[in-house]
Amino acid sequence: MRAQTARTRDGKGIVFVAYDGTVTPAGFLPLDLGSVRSRPLAEIYRETPVLQQIREARFTGRCGACEYADLCGGSRARAYATTGNPLAEDPACAFIPAGATTT
Repeated sequence: MRAQTARTRDGKGIVFVAYDGTVTPAGFLPLDLGSVRSRPLAEIYRETPVLQQIREARFTGRCGACEYADLCGGSRARAYATTGNPLAEDPACAFIPAGATTT
């Protein structure tokens, strides 16, 4: 059974700042991007390579082949939890883009 999925903004327009200043792309995506105690939040958001890749929808798998990648973005947290790669395909998405291979 697939999880219900909808547009997410993990690292694209939002980030999560924890109580200790640690910045992650989202509350459910435990990928340490730095700390607002040592770098300005705007700098972390603009210059962190993984956030740049998320904003540019440079994903792999079905998300990388999907014509809706920029609009949807998939769940970067689910991708990371499943594969260890926040840029991997969202395993809960049932959409199969034209030309995508399925496993």
